[in-house]
Amino acid sequence: MLDARTMLRMIAVLAMTLTVAACGDGGGGGNDNDTDDFPVTPGVLTGRLDDGGEIRLQVGSIEAVQFDCGGDQIQETFSPPRPVDATGNFEVDFTDGGRRFEVRGIFTGQNHVDGTVNDQLNECDSGFSVDRNGPTPTAPITPTATGPATPTETPPGTVTPTGEPPTTTPTPTPTGPTPTATGPTPTNLTPTVTRTPTPNPSSSCPVGVEVIGTAGAAEVLDTGWTGLAHDQTVIQDGKITFSLDCDGTCTACDVGGPIQNVKAGAGDIDAHRCSGDTSIACDDDDGCTGKGKCVFYFGSPLPLSAGGVSTCVTNQVNGNVSGTSNLDTGQFATTINLTSRVYNAIELAVPCPVCVGDATVNDGTQGGTCSDGPRKNLACDGNGRSAKFQSFGTTSFDCPPNNGALITALSIALDGSSGTETLTLTSGSPNCVSVSAAGKKCFCPNESQETRPSACIDDTSTPENGLLCAPDSPTQGHCADGPVDPHCTIESFRGCLQDSDCPAAGDNCIASQRLCYLDNGVVGGSVSAFGMADIPDANGEADPTFAALFCVGRTNAAVNAAAGLPGLGRIELPLHSKLIRPPSP
Repeated sequence: MLDARTMLRMIAVLAMTLTVAACGDGGGGGNDNDTDDFPVTPGVLTGRLDDGGEIRLQVGSIEAVQFDCGGDQIQETFSPPRPVDATGNFEVDFTDGGRRFEVRGIFTGQNHVDGTVNDQLNECDSGFSVDRNGPTPTAPITPTATGPATPTETPPGTVTPTGEPPTTTPTPTPTGPTPTATGPTPTNLTPTVTRTPTPNPSSSCPVGVEVIGTAGAAEVLDTGWTGLAHDQTVIQDGKITFSLDCDGTCTACDVGGPIQNVKAGAGDIDAHRCSGDTSIACDDDDGCTGKGKCVFYFGSPLPLSAGGVSTCVTNQVNGNVSGTSNLDTGQFATTINLTSRVYNAIELAVPCPVCVGDATVNDGTQGGTCSDGPRKNLACDGNGRSAKFQSFGTTSFDCPPNNGALITALSIALDGSSGTETLTLTSGSPNCVSVSAAGKKCFCPNESQETRPSACIDDTSTPENGLLCAPDSPTQGHCADGPVDPHCTIESFRGCLQDSDCPAAGDNCIASQRLCYLDNGVVGGSVSAFGMADIPDANGEADPTFAALFCVGRTNAAVNAAAGLPGLGRIELPLHSKLIRPPSP
C-alpha cells in the first residue's frame, strides 16, 4: 500500500477519534450562523427511518427533530434554529441520554428531505426520508427551549401547506447524492420528442420498457476531482422497468414509473424492496411494516474502491421517473432521482457483503450464503457482479450492508439521454475552494469542503499543450505533469510498491498518470458524456447508451479526500432494453 494512502487512512481514524472525544453533554452543534441561505417554508415534515421507526422535523430553519431509536424517543429543539445552507444541506448534532446524535439531511425541494441519523453508540444509525405530507407520528415534538428563539409548536398531525406539489430538485453528488451545480450550462443534444397527446389504449403500442445495465468495457463511471475514482464500474444485471404512454402512432412516448419488473422466469431480479431491509421483496408499503417503505432499486449493492478507500452504495429510485422516448429513432431523455446510501466497506477488496456459493444469479434459488452484514450466514440469491473487479464478488439484495456502517444518503439527479450531455463552466459557476486552485471554476457547489478542477500537478516548466489535464479522447484526460500513481494492473484500486503488493493471480505493479476531466477549471471549459440511440428491432429490443453528468456531495473525510468530493460525476452506461407490449386480446 502506498505511504500516501496509509496516511489518508490514519488521518480518517484521527478525525473520527477527535469527533468522539469532542462529544459533551450539551445540546446544539452544527453551524451557529442563524441565517438560512436556502429558503424553507415553515412547517413539519414526517416520515420513516430505514429501520421502520418514525422521524419528524420542524422546519423553517431546522427548529426541532424527533425520532425513534431502539424504542426510545429521541428529540431536540434547537435555539437558535440551525441553518440550511444554499444547497439545501443541513447538519445538527446534540446529546440525548448521555450520547451524541448527528442528523444530516438535504432538501430536494420544499417538501422532501433525505438524510441520515448517526448515533454515537451505532444502535440506530439509519437513513431516512420525510415529506411535508408524510404520515402523522404517534407523538409530536414538544419544544424544550425557552426565550425569543423558541419555535412555535405545530399542533400534532398538521402541516403548513405550501400550495405546491412535492418536488425532487437535483442535488449536484458522491452521498453527491447532491446539490445542483450553480453556473454550468447543460446541453442535451438529443432532439426533443414531439408527441400528440392522443393515446390509443386499444392499439398495440408498448406500455413499458425494461432496461438492464450491461456495464462492461464500454462503460464510463467517473467521480470527483482527484481522478482516483475515475474508471469505476456499476453492477451488471441491474434491471428496472419504466412505463410508456405513447401517442396514436406508437412513436412518441412519455416515460414514467418505475413499475414492477415483468419477470422473464422464476427469480428474475425483483428490484421492488423494503427500504429498511432489501432482503424483503414487496408490492406496496403494507409488505414493509416496520421495515421502511416499498421502493425500487437500480441494481444490487454497488462496491466501489479508489485511493485506498472502499465503500458500498445502494441506489434507491427516489420518486417518479419522467422523460420522453421516440421509438422510431431510439432517442430518449429521462430524469431519474436516486437516493444513494453510502456505507463503510467491510474491507478494501470486498466493499459490500457478498452472496457466496450461488451458482446462477437471479434464478430464484437462494443457493448461496451472505458473507457479512445483518444477514450473515443466511441464504441468498446473487443479483449482480462488478464488471471490473472479480474480488468484489456477487452482491445481493438478500445481503444488505449493516445499518451501523451508513455514512450518508446522497441525492443524485441523473438527468440524461441517448445524446451528448455537456456542462460548460461560466463566470457564474462556483469558485473552486483550494489554495492550489485559486481563480479556478468548478461545476459543483463546495459544501464548505475543498473543491478543485483536478488534482493534477501544475508544473509550469513542462506543461503538455499548456494544459494541466491533457486529452486522451473526447471524454478522458490525463494529468500531463503528474501525479503518477503506482497501482496494481488487475486490481487497480490497490496502491503498490512492488509486484508482491498485488495478490490477485497474474497481477503486477505498474505506474500511470492520474486521470482527470478536461475542463481545467477555466471559463468556457466543458465536460461531456456521450450516449447513443439504438432503434428497437422487430422484437422490441435495442442496445442504447445512457449518458449523464451529475454532482456528488460530501460524505466523510476519508471518502472525500480519496474520491475528491464534492465533485462532478459522469456516466456512460450501455443498456439492453426490451419493449413490453399489452397482451393480445
